[in-house]
Amino acid sequence: MGVIDKISLNLSTRLGDRLDKDEEEKAVLNYGLFMIIHTFLGIILTILVGLITGMIIEMSLITITSALFKRYTGGVHASTPEICLIIGIILSLILSTVCRFISINIDINNIVLIGMTIIAFSYYMIYYKCPVPSKNKPLNNEKTRNKLRKKAFTLLNIYIILIIILYIIYYILYFEAKYCKKYYSIFYIRYIFTNDSFNKYRYKIYKFIR
Repeated sequence: MGVIDKISLNLSTRLGDRLDKDEEEKAVLNYGLFMIIHTFLGIILTILVGLITGMIIEMSLITITSALFKRYTGGVHASTPEICLIIGIILSLILSTVCRFISINIDINNIVLIGMTIIAFSYYMIYYKCPVPSKNKPLNNEKTRNKLRKKAFTLLNIYIILIIILYIIYYILYFEAKYCKKYYSIFYIRYIFTNDSFNKYRYKIYKFIR
């Protein structure tokens, strides 16, 4: 039993005794407190590591999207909640570093190709491998497995729609910035050539040549 388990069990037992709850109600209370403490610690650690490394946006997005995905895709659980938090933070940091490197060093069109490959692989994994059972959650019921698989597909489709929207916004802003820069340059050059000070120098050069 990890530290978080002990804290939630101690709190739920004391609170249950004070409220005169039976063992089943205490168990429900224990689970709720465990989830609150575990989630709160995960958020705090993600923010701290993100602020220290300067990748709080990347880490926050990866943590949120992966946590939502894991609800439906299942997966292996660590032996204690503390180890689960540490592994999650390390993986989030590694993926954030990779994302930062890709966004800086790789062209947007190649990023789209990489994204399409990852999406295709995700569809394959969800269809053939998910949800992944664990010791505490064997998922032997095929009806439950199909229900979780459909929710995973729905969530993935939502992610894809968001990616497409962001991609469109990027191109709109990119072309606007490109053309604004172009017209600003034209305006600036025109201003220089029509400026009175420049006209004086232009007249002197013309007079010198004559």
